[in-house]
Amino acid sequence: MHIIDERGGVAPAVADSGEAVDPYEGKRVNDGGLPQTEAQSAALSDAAKTWRERHYDAEVQEKGERRAFLTDTGIEVRPLYTPLDVQEGGRSYLEDIGFPGQYPFTRGDRAGMFRTESFVVSAYSGFGEAQDCNQRFRTLVDWGAEQLLVALDLPTQCGYDSDHEMSTGEVGQVGVAIDTMADMEALFDGLDITRIKRIGTLGNSIGPIVLAMFAVLGERRGLDWSQYTVNLQNDPLKEYIARGTQILPAEAAARLATDCVAWCADHAPHWSPMTVCVNHINAGGAGSSRAAAIALSNAMHYIGLLLEKGYGIDQVAPLLHMFPDERHDFFVSVANLRALRRTWARLMKERYGATRPDAMALRMTVYGHGQETLQEPLNNIVRIGFGTLAYVLGGASYIYIASYDEAVSTPTEESVKVALRTQQILAHEHGFTDTIDPLGGSYFVETLTNQVEEQIRGALREIEDAGGAQAVISTGLGRRWMTEGAVRRQRALDSGSRPWITVNKWPQRPNVPNTAFRIDARTVQKQMQRVARVKAARDPARVEAALAAIDEACRTGANMVPPTIEAVKALATVGEICERWKSHFGVFQPSTDF
Repeated sequence: MHIIDERGGVAPAVADSGEAVDPYEGKRVNDGGLPQTEAQSAALSDAAKTWRERHYDAEVQEKGERRAFLTDTGIEVRPLYTPLDVQEGGRSYLEDIGFPGQYPFTRGDRAGMFRTESFVVSAYSGFGEAQDCNQRFRTLVDWGAEQLLVALDLPTQCGYDSDHEMSTGEVGQVGVAIDTMADMEALFDGLDITRIKRIGTLGNSIGPIVLAMFAVLGERRGLDWSQYTVNLQNDPLKEYIARGTQILPAEAAARLATDCVAWCADHAPHWSPMTVCVNHINAGGAGSSRAAAIALSNAMHYIGLLLEKGYGIDQVAPLLHMFPDERHDFFVSVANLRALRRTWARLMKERYGATRPDAMALRMTVYGHGQETLQEPLNNIVRIGFGTLAYVLGGASYIYIASYDEAVSTPTEESVKVALRTQQILAHEHGFTDTIDPLGGSYFVETLTNQVEEQIRGALREIEDAGGAQAVISTGLGRRWMTEGAVRRQRALDSGSRPWITVNKWPQRPNVPNTAFRIDARTVQKQMQRVARVKAARDPARVEAALAAIDEACRTGANMVPPTIEAVKALATVGEICERWKSHFGVFQPSTDF
């Protein structure tokens, strides 16, 4: 008989003769339970077929299945997964899964992953005017936030100053109003940006402006750019189909966005000047696999522009991060991150000839959420927690999460605290981060990873056949995918085939609590007065000279960041800089075709 030795292994048995017998001698070591001969595969296939027909199908015939089991992206979820499912398509462990920090990076972008450094606990916040928001930021840092991402109000995102007529009713409503460098300094007043792992914002259509502000923020504190880290979303191409804050024609916007990447490659290579987004495209209905393909095509378009500027792939690929998203299916979420890392690595190596590991190792920022509802908002804590856990298990590098009342209003201080504590609990309790890629090797997750990768690659081929990232916008392909998916999702909700608790299952009436956060009208007035004071106090000649330099960069194609740095130093407003861009590049005109 065999006994367990003190190390937890199988100790040698003792033969009748009294000699020790090695139980493993002469036996093949099975690779993770995978059948290694045709005979073993056939035996497993027969056993699985027998179980299905005699046991599972018999029970289903008696009781029926609860519903059709399909993922949001259309993958049929089988009742059980075995080693045979993983072997479909002739996958190899070393070539397709590998090890963390090694090509193809399926299991993680770093060798140590969360055993050596946890994911970065982040807070996305912004409201009203900078002084009020600054107090929230200080509180977040006191609570343990390691990254601060600034939520900008819509006027700022769209290139309007707070005193512009187009800003009426929107100043400070869904983010903080940032009109000039004075606002940015007030926002980070009293915060040591060298002790925060990353500071940043979205700035999709105003990338050079917000990048310049963060550069000047450090300069004015006597800091070298190497002493702190800035992160931007700065992904304008997805705005034209998914968010709607676009200002310029798409090609001009892409040029300005890549100017930010180029400037960082030269001056701050450890910054993250671009995070290419899946999130908003999936939210609009495209589905996480198609949305990932659109994001990859956008990234490839940006890379093409950077290569034309004379940069090498190993210089710029490490500066591009990605913002994946899967909000409907927990295990697909894990698989999506793994598949996206593998797809990126192969694209960078095979198509672009990348040689540096950090050019092939995709780093990801994610937003944890779970289809929050207006009905019974406290339930959203559970949804958000599970959605975030999937991203933790999938190995995301930077995580920030929704607040439970976000479907109601700008998050309250209480709900923001719950969001932050959720991340900290997932990072430090219950052992979720004790081993690397803990769901790797699961027959289900490995099969899903392969299937998701195939979906992404198939959609990417379709985009490239249509003409690439620009065609996603100009031909309506992106909008078509989003519309088709949104209709499909709505039908699933209407029919009940996709349960949504308190919406279509045990439905309740929406509840907007009296504690919902609201911006005071006096805050808006104070911000408009602040803009007026800044304009009155600045040097008009210096402002005009700086704006003239922006005109010159527009005409010559020079990098837009250096003249924008001078403009924000001179206290030129976001709106004034954007007006110069519009005068040279024009304004995006959406198609009237549906």
